[in-house]
Amino acid sequence: MGAGALVGVVVVSHSDLIARGVVELARQMAANVRIEAAGGTDDGRIGTSFDRVSAAIVAAETGAGAVVLCDLGSAILTAETALDFLDDDRRPRVRIADAPLVEGAVAASVAAESGGDLDTVVRAAQSAGGGADDSGEPVPVEEAASAPLGAGGDPRRSAA
Repeated sequence: MGAGALVGVVVVSHSDLIARGVVELARQMAANVRIEAAGGTDDGRIGTSFDRVSAAIVAAETGAGAVVLCDLGSAILTAETALDFLDDDRRPRVRIADAPLVEGAVAASVAAESGGDLDTVVRAAQSAGGGADDSGEPVPVEEAASAPLGAGGDPRRSAA
């Protein structure tokens, strides 16, 4: 890892406008992080592009790793395919986070801006969906959604 390198973030969406919008939002809180958009198809339609996703991963991963966030299932498939084609030395430094696109991208970007390592940035993205339990492990969205509301209506806080 290069001195001062931060974990990068890649936003993969079926819509170029959504991907660019999420990147714009995340950059407001993480100006020093490489946050790359990979939205839409190569000809501007709704869909995903292997080439766009691959280029975004390479641009975001500068030695410290990169976290990829996706909007829908087929975007995940495209990102997984792009990971399969990465160089052997880069592939272990790129992870796809199971996280909501907007909240996950913002949380990951802030964690990266704070100097978090790859594992920390992935955990930050994943905890954006349903929070974290007392051990800091991500809580699945379904579990958080079914929890009783606690302080301030937050399902992650105890109702007691």
